[in-house]
Amino acid sequence: MIDPSALHHSSDRLEKGTYRIHWKEDVPLSKYIQDSFPLGNHSILSYDNSESFADVKKELKAVSLKKRLGITIRATSDIRNHLHFDRRNNYLEVYHYTSFLKEQLRVTRDVGDCSSPSSSLKRGVLPRQLVLEVLDSLQGTLFPLSDPRSKKLLRSLISKCSFDPDILNFEVSSVRRVGEESVPYVYLADRLADLYNELQTPRPRGWLQQSMQRKSGARHVMMATLVGVIFAVLLGIASLAVSSYQAWIAYQAWKHPVQPS
Repeated sequence: MIDPSALHHSSDRLEKGTYRIHWKEDVPLSKYIQDSFPLGNHSILSYDNSESFADVKKELKAVSLKKRLGITIRATSDIRNHLHFDRRNNYLEVYHYTSFLKEQLRVTRDVGDCSSPSSSLKRGVLPRQLVLEVLDSLQGTLFPLSDPRSKKLLRSLISKCSFDPDILNFEVSSVRRVGEESVPYVYLADRLADLYNELQTPRPRGWLQQSMQRKSGARHVMMATLVGVIFAVLLGIASLAVSSYQAWIAYQAWKHPVQPS
């Protein structure tokens, strides 16, 4: 689930962020995981008791991302790439193997502290907080199972993109401890915040929007002006066509006058 062989992949994939960290021989696995998933601290997403936490999560639903940003959802088998947003190609990578995530949580459900990479790796699992965040980002944020549109999208991804069918099965008592019903984001805070910022201030997608952004910061004013000019031109063409038709009718009436009976 974590591919350590990034050293031999193309520079293009590295540039896109598909593989962020090389696992060098002198680096322990615990340090490698820490580097692959640096801790973040977002003013809203890292605090599940904040007033805006639920509101921000609602905006980050996959159906909203697809509708408002035109994002394509892509499956990935590398958990490091979960929620990696490729702006150039406008796709979001999603790690979808919830059956694996749940099994990881079952292993540490009734044991002691498994929050740090070193303590969790001694038991052969990933940090519990990280696994909780990945699972909750799937079933609670991107694809909330209580939302019919999200479930419909999930079923489509299962049938067309080979998503893990287990993603439709929501489990609490068998995998979560008391107090883990709501999950703050620290490992995935920056990735989710990146998506949220894109929703608030989307980058221009088409050639026209990109050109206007390069030439002026007030691209919205330019867009409105351009639309107005285009509308005026079309209206002028329509008026000219009507006038030409009327002139042609008048000419025909003059050339072929109706003789009184």
